[in-house]
Amino acid sequence: MAQPGRPSNNLLIAALVISVLSISSAATLIRLADAPALVVASARMLIASIILWALAPFLKVSLFKGINWKRALGAGFFLALHFGFWISSLDSTSVASSLVLVTMNPIVVALGSTFLLKDPPGKPLIIGTVISIVGCMVLVIGEGFDLSGPFTGNLLALGGAFAMSCYMIIGRTVVSSGNLFGYITWVNTFSGLFLLAGGFLTGVQFHSYPVNSMFFILLIALIPQLVGHSLINWSLKYLHTSFLAAAILVEPLAGTIIAYLVLGEEFSRFSFYGGVLILFGVGLAFRRSGSVFKG
Repeated sequence: MAQPGRPSNNLLIAALVISVLSISSAATLIRLADAPALVVASARMLIASIILWALAPFLKVSLFKGINWKRALGAGFFLALHFGFWISSLDSTSVASSLVLVTMNPIVVALGSTFLLKDPPGKPLIIGTVISIVGCMVLVIGEGFDLSGPFTGNLLALGGAFAMSCYMIIGRTVVSSGNLFGYITWVNTFSGLFLLAGGFLTGVQFHSYPVNSMFFILLIALIPQLVGHSLINWSLKYLHTSFLAAAILVEPLAGTIIAYLVLGEEFSRFSFYGGVLILFGVGLAFRRSGSVFKG
């Protein structure tokens, strides 16, 4: 039976669909922004943070009460690593190779949920996740997958997958209780500061970009970050962590479709076949709601 005040299953699924579509827009918006990875990533997080800080007084929420500072700092650190590693990997390995390696994320999340949170995923969720991972591999193999490519780029992509897994596992332990708005605000803030520091340490230029780039960076902060990641954090309170990780596997398919519609990039038959497998796998994972919904 659902807990009092708990959102309906339909609302949770709607929120998940919106969050996945939002984060799927990031790749196209990043391409349109045409700026270095650490500039986009740090600006994305810091702009989102500023908006959240500005909204807090109007929403009459505290940003200091009920915050687990160690976990918020840890989540911010791993989120910064995810963006820093994954986006940087695209400079030294193929997009296809990077995407395949990043899809290792649900495996790490499933292991973490089982051994750290004592919350193992159900059998349909495991099978559905595996099918979705295969779908992601099919989707990118046709675009030039090369696991034997540059070692550094592949290692960075794996690091991004591991960091995202840690971020989601920490979030699952935090959002069940406490100040969710404050937690999201501080995670964004810490992540942005970590990325900014990384940019300064590596000599990235943070000024003199055209207005168009700043406009698209603003959209990245609003859509993938504020809408997408905030809804994911909220959903962690009610959905199985492994299911969220599996659902996010729809991102390569949705991102490909968005790139086709906005940028005119080709949509190959591999994208279609892989997309069918991804959707089938996520549908199978969702088949038994008992292994997906919490409470």
